[in-house]
Amino acid sequence: MTAILCIETAAPSIMVAFGDSDRVLFEDRPEGGRVDGPVYLADAVRRGLAGTGLRKGDIDAVAVDLGPGGLTATRGGVTFANALAWGLGIPLVPLDYFDLVTAETRASSTVVCIRPTTAGRGFFREGEEPLMVDDLATLARSCRDRQPDIVLAGVVTPDVTALFPGTRIGAVAASAATLVRCAGEAFAAGHCTHEPLEPLTAASLAAGGDERG
Repeated sequence: MTAILCIETAAPSIMVAFGDSDRVLFEDRPEGGRVDGPVYLADAVRRGLAGTGLRKGDIDAVAVDLGPGGLTATRGGVTFANALAWGLGIPLVPLDYFDLVTAETRASSTVVCIRPTTAGRGFFREGEEPLMVDDLATLARSCRDRQPDIVLAGVVTPDVTALFPGTRIGAVAASAATLVRCAGEAFAAGHCTHEPLEPLTAASLAAGGDERG
C-alpha cells in the first residue's frame, strides 16, 4: 500500500484526500463559507487518519496543488504540506492546478486553462507551460482564431465565457478520484522532492520568463 495525503487549496473548493494509487480512501471538503485554512487542514487530516485507520507514520508522501490559484489559500496549503512532510520525513509531490482540471475535463479537444486575477490579467495555458498575461482578452481571441475547437477549464468567469462564445466549459476543480490518481502517478514516476515547495504565482512565472503582455 502507498498512502498519499493530497491537499487541494488552489482550486475554488478546498479538499483533503487520502489515496492508495488510484483508490480514494478518504475525502473531506469544508461545508460552504470561509474557513481557516490551517485549522481546517489539520482537522481534516486528523479525520482522515481516523477514518482510514492510518497513522501519521503510514503516510508515504504529501501531494499538494501549487496552483495557480488564490495566493493566500494556495500558499497556506503549500506551507502546511511543507511542514507536515518535513515533520514526517517524507517526500512532497507537486501538483499543478491546470494539469488537474485538464485531467478532470477528459476532453479529446485541446483544453485551454484560464485563471483570471485582476484588471484583465490572469494565468493562461494553451499547451505545456502556463503564462501570466496582462491582457487575457487579446490572447483569448488569438487562441480562438487558431483553434476554434477547444474546451475551457479552470475558473471560467462570465467575462471569460464571453470571449469564447459557444465553447464547451470543462472542470473548475478536480474530483478526489482525479486528485488521488494524479498524485499516485506522479509519485510512482518519481516526481517528488524533499525540498520545500513554493506556490505558482505571477512572480514565479515572471522569474522564469513566462510573463506576456
